[in-house]
Amino acid sequence: MRVLNLYIQNSGVFSNTLIDFTDNGNPQSLICLSGINGSGKTTVMDIILNMGCFLNPELSLNDIFFDRLKPNILTQTEFAQLDLLIDDKLLSLVLGEKENIQRSKTCQQAFIIEDDIKSLAKKFEDAVVKYPEDRKKNRNNIGKVLDKIGKMYSAEGFSDREVARENHKIFQDLFEKIERSIHKKINSIDPDGLPFIHFFNAHDREILDIRYDFIPRDDSEYQVVYRYSPIEDDLKKLLVFYDYAYADKFEELKNWINKYVLEDKSIHRIHRPEFKVVIKTKKGDEHGVEYLSSGEESLLIIAVQLYLKASENSILLIDDIDQSLHPEYQERVMRIICQIQREKNCQIILSSHSRFIWNFFSDKSIIRLNEVIR
Repeated sequence: MRVLNLYIQNSGVFSNTLIDFTDNGNPQSLICLSGINGSGKTTVMDIILNMGCFLNPELSLNDIFFDRLKPNILTQTEFAQLDLLIDDKLLSLVLGEKENIQRSKTCQQAFIIEDDIKSLAKKFEDAVVKYPEDRKKNRNNIGKVLDKIGKMYSAEGFSDREVARENHKIFQDLFEKIERSIHKKINSIDPDGLPFIHFFNAHDREILDIRYDFIPRDDSEYQVVYRYSPIEDDLKKLLVFYDYAYADKFEELKNWINKYVLEDKSIHRIHRPEFKVVIKTKKGDEHGVEYLSSGEESLLIIAVQLYLKASENSILLIDDIDQSLHPEYQERVMRIICQIQREKNCQIILSSHSRFIWNFFSDKSIIRLNEVIR
């Protein structure tokens, strides 16, 4: 699965814009969005993230990424079309009126057209997200808020919204596979060819000091689109569980981390009595993984998540990849990303302000948004 094009009308800085992720029509696997602050890098990521949800045949408000601090991108966009290449066929996800869709002249194309979703999401956002009963709830717990005070908005009209589909049958097998797997436990060791879109927000790449009284389980459920959460995807939990459940895989992962990711430090062992990940320094000192620097945390999270979850059918979105990273670490994370992309044959789209990052891309693989929006 590959993103080919994103056409946007009236969303943020974009008025009537086609963003081409290809090289003369051929899909690219490693792409960098560049531009000054305010050039639309995060807007592009948010649109891909939220429109990717349209792949879910059982889409509900629980599957949309609401943030209490800012409006959802779906409610702020007049029209958008996301073209995905899947098995040499084009699946176009459309937000808005079907009269604006862009049709391919070169390959089979199917459409999923969502228009009602904008007003329904806005209604929920106004009634629940912006005026929560408990303002102290974490923004990642929108589902819990929905269960408590927003059921009327999830049921009222959302499942009955109008969704137009054209030529849908050419992807019938794919949608049946997604429908059988959605919200069911998934073996991250073998994702069975399911499509994934993973998003790594710049501000969520941290390791929290979460403590466990028992062996934590990785109870990951399949979702077509997923946003990394430092709570739900706690790196400590993941490593402790892998040591317990997949010992060989953990040793392989640990050796890879120690060789390519950390510098002058290594993952030494898992302290099972207290369920801790023990880091050993070059001097022989030991400390928990949660005591790494912000740059080390960001690098480790990106590396481990990509190593475990990247696959041929995955699209990985990384916003502001250079945040908190020293130039030496920027070079290291890009070497890791290039290596994983080659090995897993996934598509990785990232954004960056850094020339150290840009040096890893060909000129055709850098989308300069300042030029695109002129």
